Amino acid sequence: MIQHNAIEKGEVKRVAPLSAFAFAESKVYDIGGGVTFVTVPLHGDYSLTSNVTVFFQNDTVLQTNESLVTKNFLGNFQVNKYLNGVSTTSTDTGIAYKTDEQMLAEKTGSGIQPMGMKKLVACLTVALGVSGTLATLIVASCATVCGALTPVTAPVCAACIGGFAVISGVGITGAVACFNMK
Repeated sequence: MIQHNAIEKGEVKRVAPLSAFAFAESKVYDIGGGVTFVTVPLHGDYSLTSNVTVFFQNDTVLQTNESLVTKNFLGNFQVNKYLNGVSTTSTDTGIAYKTDEQMLAEKTGSGIQPMGMKKLVACLTVALGVSGTLATLIVASCATVCGALTPVTAPVCAACIGGFAVISGVGITGAVACFNMK
């Protein structure tokens, strides 16, 4: 795949090491007009919700977005976002870190639901069948791209949500609609 080759050859500005890329779990989305984007989940030192999304137009790299979720020194989930390899946000979510296995073992609807986001988190838990912790991390990772949905940004939002390996192919359309409820 041309897009994977671009990442492997270093044509894509990125922060995560190449060894963390789970290329076999990648998702490719066609927006139209020659624009596609690839979302590649990350493993290793990164939480389940970490991914890199690369936008291409006619096989030329347009933009790279990284969402790197790790455990910070306080023991919370830390979400670091990058645009073309440059830090844009770094957020301590205030949510106690859980391993991928712990998140996957949580019952649907369980976990943290911060004030002001209860509706959105609840909607995501139903639409995706995930725990409240995972839904909250999706909000932290995708709120920027899903915050003002238009016909152009909706596929980008879907790609962000779809970048979470645990929910591949399940309820993406419903999850995108959840962001309109805020």
